[in-house]
This record gives sequence, structure tokens and C-alpha cells, in this order.
Amino acid sequence: MKQADPTPEKGRSLVSWGAPAKTELALVCIPWAGAGAAPFRLWSPVLGDVSTVYGVRLAGRESRRTEPPADTVAEVVGDIAGELVDLGVRRVALFGQCFGAVLAFELAKALARSGHDIEVAHLLVASQLPPPCFAEADPEAEHDLMQYVPENFREEPDFVELLLPVIAADIGLVSRYVYEPGVFLAVPLTVVYGAHDSQLSRAQVDAWRRETTGPTNFREIAEGDHLFGGEAWLRLAETVRAALTCRTASGV
Repeated sequence: MKQADPTPEKGRSLVSWGAPAKTELALVCIPWAGAGAAPFRLWSPVLGDVSTVYGVRLAGRESRRTEPPADTVAEVVGDIAGELVDLGVRRVALFGQCFGAVLAFELAKALARSGHDIEVAHLLVASQLPPPCFAEADPEAEHDLMQYVPENFREEPDFVELLLPVIAADIGLVSRYVYEPGVFLAVPLTVVYGAHDSQLSRAQVDAWRRETTGPTNFREIAEGDHLFGGEAWLRLAETVRAALTCRTASGV
């Protein structure tokens, strides 16, 4: 009898580049649907003196492409939290973009109540509705999956064919997300949106401020669209750097 193929060994979610920063702060960056850790490699030169930059590589992409995708947000959050504990991280800032903003938000809550000695120093979210609004939406019905494919890859059909199932799995994951009302963070929150984002406006993201008792700041990136393509990607990194290094920022 032919034996079943063994389950692929689970890879690590957190990927870093270069030497660790001299500061104790770790910046965990969670990408949009379908994306991996690689885009955040460009952020290390911008933020490397402020924090050690970790990109999140979820199952189903890059070196983990043979692994089945996670079923729940809680599973993803638990894996990342466990890796932070293993790494001995004591202070962490969390950045999430689009799909990743939901995961970053839930990871911040999980770390705050976990009993692990990890301080969440800052939560940064980009290109995403506030959690109650997001939970009420139907991502699968409202959006074309191609919107999550960066423009520079849309003319490569083989790549798109590989990427779309991963995007669909991510959208399916967050479509099962259940928002827990009445559970508030107590951390600084920075909400970033692109001036050319056709899907979100400043007014739509304003309710993010209700999710924390800490200070909330809103930052518009003039060059930015929904995925912050091109030059806007480094502008986004610079905005994150400014948020992490500014001790006294006022909301707008």
C-alpha cells in the first residue's frame, strides 16, 4: 500500500534581512492578500537603525508555497505570537496592510492579553476599513482578486495564475473573521491611506480611532494608491519610520 505523502514541515512566518537593529524594537510587517515577506526587504535600509524589520511569510507563498493556507485568523496570529516568543522579542511594533491590517490588529490584541512579556509599542495599519466595518463587508463579493496583484505583475499570466489561488485563500480567511466588540487596545495607532486609493477615503478610516485608548494619528501619502505601488512603497516605509520615532505626534 502506498503511504500518504508526509505533511510538509511548517516553515517560519517571520523573515528578516541583514543584521538585527541595535534597538530592542522589532517591526512585524504583514502584507496584503496574496503577498509574502519579500516586499518588506526594501524597508530594512529605511528602518534598520530604528527596528529589526520582519516580513511575514504566510503559508502558501514564497518558500512556504507547498504548505496549505491557514483556516482561521486565530491560527495565523498564534503562529506569529509563538515565533516572537521564541525569538525573545520584548518590544514590537505591528504593521499591516489591507488584509494584513486585520491580522496586525488581532495580533496586537492577542499579545496584550496573552501574558507573554511582549510590549506592543505601536500598531500601524494601511489601506483597510476599521474592523467593525470590515467584518460587516463581504470581501469575496465586493472585490476583484486582480486588485491585489501589483500592476507590474499583471501582464505575466503564469505568475498571475499562481498568485490568484493564494489571494483567494487569504480573502476566504478574513471573510470568516469575527470582530469582537468592546475589546480595546491601549497602544498608539497610526492609520495610513493613499491619496489615490479609489477604495478608501479619510472619512472611511476615521473609526479606527475607536479601537484604542491610546493616541491615534492619520497619515495620507500623496503618491499612494491602494497597494502603495512604485515610489509610494518607500514613502510608506518613511511614514512608518516617522511614526515610530516621533515621540509627540498629534492626530489630524
